Amino acid sequence: MGRGFHLSSARIVALGRLLLATLFLLAILIDVSQPARAPTITYAALGAYTALSAALVALTWSNWWLDARLAGPAHAIDIAVFTLLVFVTQGYTSPYIIFFVFLLLAAAIRWGWKETALTAILLTVLYLGTGLLTASGEADFNTRRLLVRSAQLIIVALIVMWFGANQWRARFVPRAQGLPVEPSVDKSPIETALMAAMAGLDAGQGAIVWREAGSHETRALAIRGSERKAVAVKRLALDGTAAGPLLYDVQRDRALTRDAERNLRSIDPCAAIGESTVRAVGATEGLALPLRLDKGDGIMFLEKVRDLSTDHLDLGQQMAADVAAHIQRHALLKAAEDNAEARSRLVLARDLHDSVVQFLAGAAFRLEAMKRSESSGRPLEPELNELKLLMMQEQGELRSFITALRSGPEVTLREMVRDLRSLAERMSKQWTIECSFTGDESEVRIPSRLHLDAHQIVRESVANAVRHAGARSVRITLENETDRLRIDLVNDGAEYPRYGDGFEPPQSLKERVEQAGGTVDVARGMNVTKLSFSLPIRTGNGT
Repeated sequence: MGRGFHLSSARIVALGRLLLATLFLLAILIDVSQPARAPTITYAALGAYTALSAALVALTWSNWWLDARLAGPAHAIDIAVFTLLVFVTQGYTSPYIIFFVFLLLAAAIRWGWKETALTAILLTVLYLGTGLLTASGEADFNTRRLLVRSAQLIIVALIVMWFGANQWRARFVPRAQGLPVEPSVDKSPIETALMAAMAGLDAGQGAIVWREAGSHETRALAIRGSERKAVAVKRLALDGTAAGPLLYDVQRDRALTRDAERNLRSIDPCAAIGESTVRAVGATEGLALPLRLDKGDGIMFLEKVRDLSTDHLDLGQQMAADVAAHIQRHALLKAAEDNAEARSRLVLARDLHDSVVQFLAGAAFRLEAMKRSESSGRPLEPELNELKLLMMQEQGELRSFITALRSGPEVTLREMVRDLRSLAERMSKQWTIECSFTGDESEVRIPSRLHLDAHQIVRESVANAVRHAGARSVRITLENETDRLRIDLVNDGAEYPRYGDGFEPPQSLKERVEQAGGTVDVARGMNVTKLSFSLPIRTGNGT
């Protein structure tokens, strides 16, 4: 889109005034029938108005402060010129009614619906009064035509008032559609937010002062061109009073912000930003965005902004919201990563406990039995060789465990049954018990994580049955129930501790099963204990 469509609203209003003034003057000069009254005064007034319009363009083109200060007086002069044109150009038949629309749009763009309404009421009254005054002495005075034209003006005024109340936003400079960067846990959200805001508003340099919630330490970062550096900040920084975006010029001691009614208000820049903050970042002239978040508070400075104008106050409000959302998203992303990391550590610790630790416990159990064998005079070499073999098998099991963590997302049920049968055989030798396994073999594909969970559940359940319940035999069965796997372990050991009307499984087993989204039941009868595990093949997220 052309550069002209990205001009600030102040420049659009100033250019519109100049073009209309020039058009009015040319029209009067070309049309010999106009002005109908006071031609000398009309020519002089329009010439002066055209010169004034050109001067306003020159003065306010790159000066947001003068534009804000001269907006009210210029609007009053526009209304006076409108009244003059209606008076000198045949009253209610004036060809310059388009000026009416320009004045309403200027009010809507600069201020809001209240100022637009006041302008509309004043212009309508002046139009009616001037029309009646100029036409009352004419023989062909048409009251109906005057009233119809007045009604048209009222309708246009209502439409523009609605525009001012509901639609106007600063759209004459490119608006950032959210920050053009996604948060990353590897990068500081403060730095990425600042760089994205500078890119979004085409700022040549910027800085941000930030303090984490609950912390007394304040840190700052300044970016000037390709240079990025941390800035030393005193503890008194962030002592400003600004609640919203503001344009500031520290050297000239002036700043502008908008109140709740969107009216421009002049404030003290050092009081709004904070003297210590101004000194810390070396703020000169630009746009300041106060940031208030649950995570912390701060203020962002964007300087050397191209075509800086009062429009940037509206853009700044949106940009501040985008920056806040970016920082909040980073916090959520970091919390999610920390949580995932903590869960991974917990799962890995549980897996190591259920594999390596349980095997070492079994090895200690065998060694104790070997000591008794030595006391009875039985040879130890066969048992040592068997223990050595078990240790080598456990080493292979641990290697398989690590490989499974690195492998693809799925295995077949047949592979799971084969591994669990092999595990049951090793557990028989490791704990010197009878451990049997039967399973439903098929080519159904299951997640690797479920394979590991089932493996560790069987291992820990057998170890607990032997160590804590004194079991001499464990019978394991596995069934595929379409969308769930059911694992039953029946042992002849002592009963589990009672809690209320039922039995409570070991806490580590319970946590693992719940983590996998499954359930565990304990039943006791006929001098045996039955643990039943039900594990979903697919979790809610499809894994």
